[in-house]
Amino acid sequence: MQALPHILCVLNSTAGSGIALQRWPKIAALLESFQISYELLAAQDMTPDVQVSRRLEQNGPERYAAIAGIGGDGTHSAVINGLMRYRAAHVDRVLPPYVLIPTGTGNDMAKSFGLTARDDFFVGDLRRAVAAIRFGADYWLDLGCLDGVYFVNALTVGLDSHILREHNRRKQEVAHVPVMRRLLKGNLLYTWCVGLRFWRQKPLNAEIAIDGQPWYSGPIINLVINNTRNYGGEFVICPDAYANDGLLDVVSLGDMSRVEALSLSGKIYEGTHLVHPKVASMRGVLVEATPARKSQQVLLDMDGETPGMLPITARVLPGAVQVRT
Repeated sequence: MQALPHILCVLNSTAGSGIALQRWPKIAALLESFQISYELLAAQDMTPDVQVSRRLEQNGPERYAAIAGIGGDGTHSAVINGLMRYRAAHVDRVLPPYVLIPTGTGNDMAKSFGLTARDDFFVGDLRRAVAAIRFGADYWLDLGCLDGVYFVNALTVGLDSHILREHNRRKQEVAHVPVMRRLLKGNLLYTWCVGLRFWRQKPLNAEIAIDGQPWYSGPIINLVINNTRNYGGEFVICPDAYANDGLLDVVSLGDMSRVEALSLSGKIYEGTHLVHPKVASMRGVLVEATPARKSQQVLLDMDGETPGMLPITARVLPGAVQVRT
């Protein structure tokens, strides 16, 4: 008789403004219905990457049929970074496949694999995500890498990075006001921050090279280096991106008016924006971006986190992680 699968669950209790924690009882019930036993990591005083790497050090990866991240893009990125660090320290060990159970705000990674966080009377995507543990197919996922930190979905420079910083700052502010915390969360909070930042953003001057060849030099309002297809919740900014093609997809939005940028958003939603004369796109395995003026401070973010400034050298690691979906 074949042994029932035993998995490791890593839950981020703050993901999706608490949605991950709210939906855990439903996820646990689904695991039981599929006869999947589990261990749960959900510490609030330790990041998901540290939790998963420590548990693997204790028990070894062979104990688990899969590792499931329960949260949004930041959660999945953190857990995968923990897995990559463990693998670097134990090159002789084989990691189990990773499973995305989307309970975040944007869920770009999961949407790129056909999953969303929606779970209601009509659609049960939580059930589909959990079912993948037993019945899914394995898929080798590329990763982007910047200074030893890995990103699954995207690295962005410019407007989106500033929107993210605004979002994180406002989220901390409203957390101290119970009424605001309940009302201003999730997509509503993100949309508000877009409005706050959009009209204040100024273009930056950058020089971009792809695979060692100069590609773009001039003003940009946004630079996106994408690994997966979905971006920013519902947008398809790199319509040709596939997470197992061994390439990073790069899109630059040049210096354009606020009206132009606003009118372009609908085309980005449909993935038809690349024909715009101020939009440039390219694919490659190594992307370098440098501010034209060294004194210019330029924020960047990876998978919903803000790790640093330009200049950057990002590269792709083909087939770095096994994902079950």
